[in-house]
Amino acid sequence: MKLSILILAAGNSSRLGQPKQMVEFRGQTLIERTITIAKTISDEILVVLGANADLIESHIVSFSTTTQTIHNPDWQAGMGTSIRVGVEILAQKSDKILILLSDQPFISQEFLQKMVQTFAESSNPIAASCYENELGVPMIFDKTIFPELLKLNAEKGAKSFLNKYKDSVSIINFPEGIIDIDTPEDLDKLLKMK
Repeated sequence: MKLSILILAAGNSSRLGQPKQMVEFRGQTLIERTITIAKTISDEILVVLGANADLIESHIVSFSTTTQTIHNPDWQAGMGTSIRVGVEILAQKSDKILILLSDQPFISQEFLQKMVQTFAESSNPIAASCYENELGVPMIFDKTIFPELLKLNAEKGAKSFLNKYKDSVSIINFPEGIIDIDTPEDLDKLLKMK
């Protein structure tokens, strides 16, 4: 079964004051780190860009042979629009899609492999990460869910229908998933973790 990876990197990082995708952590920008880890899981990777698209794209050009990018013209409307743009492309060639964010610095190859294995061993159409008793990304969706991803509410992203499928979700604990980079304080904490 073909697994594709959709990396959401379209936000403008307004609270951070600089493009979070370009924050350096452990020798790479966060977007480079996310793509590098994604490549260990699949050779079908799509990055959805929006704000600062030219800047980000210029820094990931070295991945161009394995990574496709697309610009979401409606990125300001919310994450759901980026998911829709990506799923429209990947649904034609994928049996399952793994959605990643570009600002979760502690994703790892081992964690993503665990997610993929858990998904493969279950009959559930969704696998989701769990942190602070909430389900979130990374998430894997079976192709039976793609039509609903294409109808997502613009602002809420994929969480909006997890309640509908709460009995059909495989859960993988990822306590580090709560660490993302939204504010200067978040960035300060991250840089102290190096």
